[in-house]
Amino acid sequence: MSNHARRRGVILTIQGLKKLNQAKVKAEIEQHSKRYTLESISEETGLTPNTLSKVFTCSSGVDKRTLKCCFHAFNLTLTKDDYLYPQSNQDNLVKINPITPAETFFLLEPDCNYHFDMLRDRNNIPQAKKMIRPQDNMQPRPPTAPGGQMSLDSVFYIDRPIIESLCYESIQQPGTPLNIRASKQMGKTSLMSRIIAYAKSLGYQTVSLNLQLTDAEILHNLERFLQWFCARVSKELEFPNQIADFWDNSLGSKSTATDYFNDIILANLDRPLVIAIDEVNQLFAYPDIAREFIQLLRTWSEQAKAGVVESNSWHKLRLVTVHSTEIMMPPSINPSLLNTGLVMNLPEFTPAQVQDLAQRYEQEINEQQIEQLITFIGGHPYRLQLAFYYLQQQAITLEELLENSERATALYAEHLQQQWWNLQHYDELLPIFTEIVNNPKPIEIKVSLGYQLQNMGLVHLEGDRASLSCELFRPFFMGVLN
Repeated sequence: MSNHARRRGVILTIQGLKKLNQAKVKAEIEQHSKRYTLESISEETGLTPNTLSKVFTCSSGVDKRTLKCCFHAFNLTLTKDDYLYPQSNQDNLVKINPITPAETFFLLEPDCNYHFDMLRDRNNIPQAKKMIRPQDNMQPRPPTAPGGQMSLDSVFYIDRPIIESLCYESIQQPGTPLNIRASKQMGKTSLMSRIIAYAKSLGYQTVSLNLQLTDAEILHNLERFLQWFCARVSKELEFPNQIADFWDNSLGSKSTATDYFNDIILANLDRPLVIAIDEVNQLFAYPDIAREFIQLLRTWSEQAKAGVVESNSWHKLRLVTVHSTEIMMPPSINPSLLNTGLVMNLPEFTPAQVQDLAQRYEQEINEQQIEQLITFIGGHPYRLQLAFYYLQQQAITLEELLENSERATALYAEHLQQQWWNLQHYDELLPIFTEIVNNPKPIEIKVSLGYQLQNMGLVHLEGDRASLSCELFRPFFMGVLN
């Protein structure tokens, strides 16, 4: 592409970008945590999502009328201090080679993690590339609102060094399934993606599956589900789909699926294969399917331990399962099926990790304030991410947040409604949880009920006494329960 320079419109300055994002966050709060996506802003402004992406990422210039339109949508007036012509080495001109949006923050290769380096050193494996920092004059990429999986290059991902190291070591051991579990938005999928990235850095083949993508009609039938599973793995590995020719109903679906994996998938690999299965809890609504499939995975892991390594294709298989603990496992499923191998229950953040997260969001916070913040919203990663995001956007002050004001509660409206929706599926938990909400001190509880509420992230359990996991929940649940 030509490097001839030409004038290419304007982009927002750091001041202008901050002003626009603050107005957007304020509007979201006033609209009870409604999220303004590129699509919804497009409907209000008439600008295309592609154009709006250029505005918010500063990836390329737009005309001033576009910026005025964006500012007007949030009741702002565009001033000369809010925009500039993208700079090059001369005369406020920009070369035709623009910086991509992903390059406007720290650049991190997918397999670049210091834990990877540490474990490689232990096993004499060549180190990955080091982190590259962009030039100082690049426009910053604004942090996006928290939620969902965190990208591998996210500066806001907080390491759990011991847990991650154990997980990385686990996938190097045949016949040692890895099960990651926690309530929603605790970082399970983000951890899983880093395990996959580490496996790739070792030269392993990897497959990542999300059971939310499975059609309900498939989940009603074990044979169809196992065919879907084998077909998805084949597709991810770019193997031809040989299900129709290979499947033998006379042998039964589990036996045929096992043969397919052994003869078609594993036999054609010259390296280990890591299969990570996210949202295993999707199967819990279909107890018979869940029981048979989880038992099959356990059998496959056991086969990896048997026989001579050189003649055992199953030795190549490594299994990672991930599930949310809000969804109770049906009583017809033996809990031990998901308790084999390495089980990782993700804990909440420690005060040190909260301090680390605050610094990444450029927030000054002392030890006492950290203690108050954990009392208010717990060490829950998503709730903390959301708090620091809105603090950085200056949509709320730390004092307002710690006061548990209506303004603070509004930030978590969607999250609170999700907790209430989860709880309503289990009528037997409502009476005792109501007592916990109404009592500021820990109360005695039947241990089985305590474990269920703890798995949902609603209480802290010490022995047979339970207390509310965070004060954010108290006024909300007092309202909906009483």
